[in-house]
Amino acid sequence: MNFQSVSYFHLKCLLRVWVFTLAFPAMAQDDGQTRIEILQADAILRDQSQPDVQRLIGAVVLGFGDARLSCDSALRFKDGRFRAMGDVRLNDGDRSVLAESMLLDPIAETAIAESSQNADVRLQSDLGEVLASLVQYDLNTKWVRFPAGGRMQEDSRTAVFNRGIFKVEESKLELGGDVHINDGDWLIDSDSLHWDEGSNKLFFHGASDVLEASGGLELHCFFGEFDQLTESGWFASEESVLGPAARVRQNDVWLEANRLEVPADSLEPLAAFGRVEIRDTANVWKVWGEHATRRKDATGEFVVSVEGATNTRARYLDASSADTLWLVSDSMEIKPDWTRFWPEVHLIQGQAAAGCEELLWDASTEQIELIGSPKTWLEGWLLKADSMTWKLNENQPEMLSARGHSGLLYELDSTCMQQISGRNLDAFFADGELSFVEVKGNAESVYFDAEKPNPCEAYNKSVSSAMRIDFDSGEIKDIVLLQKPEGIWSSVQGVVPTLSGMTWIALSDEVKAAFERDLRDFNGAD
Repeated sequence: MNFQSVSYFHLKCLLRVWVFTLAFPAMAQDDGQTRIEILQADAILRDQSQPDVQRLIGAVVLGFGDARLSCDSALRFKDGRFRAMGDVRLNDGDRSVLAESMLLDPIAETAIAESSQNADVRLQSDLGEVLASLVQYDLNTKWVRFPAGGRMQEDSRTAVFNRGIFKVEESKLELGGDVHINDGDWLIDSDSLHWDEGSNKLFFHGASDVLEASGGLELHCFFGEFDQLTESGWFASEESVLGPAARVRQNDVWLEANRLEVPADSLEPLAAFGRVEIRDTANVWKVWGEHATRRKDATGEFVVSVEGATNTRARYLDASSADTLWLVSDSMEIKPDWTRFWPEVHLIQGQAAAGCEELLWDASTEQIELIGSPKTWLEGWLLKADSMTWKLNENQPEMLSARGHSGLLYELDSTCMQQISGRNLDAFFADGELSFVEVKGNAESVYFDAEKPNPCEAYNKSVSSAMRIDFDSGEIKDIVLLQKPEGIWSSVQGVVPTLSGMTWIALSDEVKAAFERDLRDFNGAD
């Protein structure tokens, strides 16, 4: 090209009039839009073969509103756009965009900068510095777009992303596509998040993982809001209930649900909604439910409340002992040393099972109270009473006390069963196995000889004020009648005798199936 040089210093006033009124008369019309002003240039060159293009060289400075752009040279096109080249720097407020090439478009009100072979585009602001291959700066909204991603660095904080928008006046970064953030205190991976620098909050809009560098807190969610300063917020799964639940780990306890709400104030309750699961990191115990809260009571202790739903009851499983413990009810309250389950409670541990309307477990005294039509199945026997109290020793049964209308049954077949009844009953255990039973007050028994080919053909019926029954491997070894004993051995004629209130009730198959299902789920946990 053949350029004609015009001295900027000699023709300064003439250029300002001639260039803008004659060379580009269409741009001189007032269309109400902000113009790009030439504030400084050593020279302006024109190519006679390209009359629609001008070249500015030497310490070029352009203005667009409050923004200023400096560069080594620039091309000005007839439509008002400028292509700045060589050591380009766009300053707008407290931020700068640095590049080797930048296109200014006054109609779109944008500055588009692309990286060169030698350097990336750099955005410098109070958030730090962002390196990118492509930067689109909206001079009107003050939004900076990174359509090809970038890397942000500020002191010890780094952020890498595949695409992003920096909303300057809102101090907000919207990042997407394989986002990785490390600020020294937190490690964050996300498909999409909004980072509010002013409030130190993160807003999640895609699968996201957050880990505190100290390891004390970890969370996984799809949607959510996280306050880094107070370690609080809400976290949710995808809208589909089949997707992964939101999960939060605080120290050695995991909590997961469709939605989690973690308060900034420890006095406020932590809440979980939908598909609730709580477990320890060592996989020793687990709780299931539909809704759960954790709050502080008047003594300052944490209380965890769990509720079930129509198709999902609240359950608790503990594998800390040789026999796994499982409890199910509609609701439960858990304290450090005390737990309450209600109503329609069922318990399974090893060969033992129980059912009642309300169960109270005091870990400090190793005592369990069963209230409301309690039943216990143990080594094939069914124990019934108005109320029952278990005394444990290192999570194994030591003594079982039954009070009011007590009865002990063992079904031999569908036509006869061993029966022991009385006002009160105490069962004693050795190494977790039933050793002997003491019955006090109106003690009665109907005993069939289980060794005979037809055990139901004869029986022994006994009555006394008190009675002791010794057991061996779950079978009656001896019956001792105490205080005014009466006994009769008789063959069965007609209806097999049944003591008052002695009706066999089996543990339901539905409860057994629920236990097996939860046990499989528990053993399959990662």
